[in-house]
Amino acid sequence: MVSTILILSLVALGLFYLQNLMLYTQVHLLLPELLVFCAALRHPLLLAFSLALLIGLLQDSYALTPLGLHVLAALIIVGAARAAQRKFLLQHPLPQILIAAGALLLQNLTIRLILMLVGFRETFFSDLTPSQGMEILATAALTPLFFSLLTGVEKRTNPRRKQSLLSN
Repeated sequence: MVSTILILSLVALGLFYLQNLMLYTQVHLLLPELLVFCAALRHPLLLAFSLALLIGLLQDSYALTPLGLHVLAALIIVGAARAAQRKFLLQHPLPQILIAAGALLLQNLTIRLILMLVGFRETFFSDLTPSQGMEILATAALTPLFFSLLTGVEKRTNPRRKQSLLSN
């Protein structure tokens, strides 16, 4: 489990830098948040919580928002993923995409609501454009790819599970 945490943390750090330093001006995808969502569905709660904490702290240190805003938003994604894990069969791509879109939308609304509560009243309705909806949908469309990425990480870090998967 420790090796999985380290590998997913490195992947999260790479996605954070890819999103915020390389692709930010051209492509607006929520890749670290999607990694947190997929990890919360496939891994234990402690791993998902630590990954959400890492991503949230990275985003809080990078953005000019109140400290803890992105941490709470990442934890909202973990909660939404854990709630969906119990209610929906997430073996097929379409439910994965729909639940991811709902979790990302819930995260976006949570960030806006918190900013409104701390005094930034105009931020709740600002930037509500169709492009932001497309950003959420495009990110959610990548969910099956992230599930396969996590499956590959599991196979590499847990060779006993790989043997048991081959024997079935």
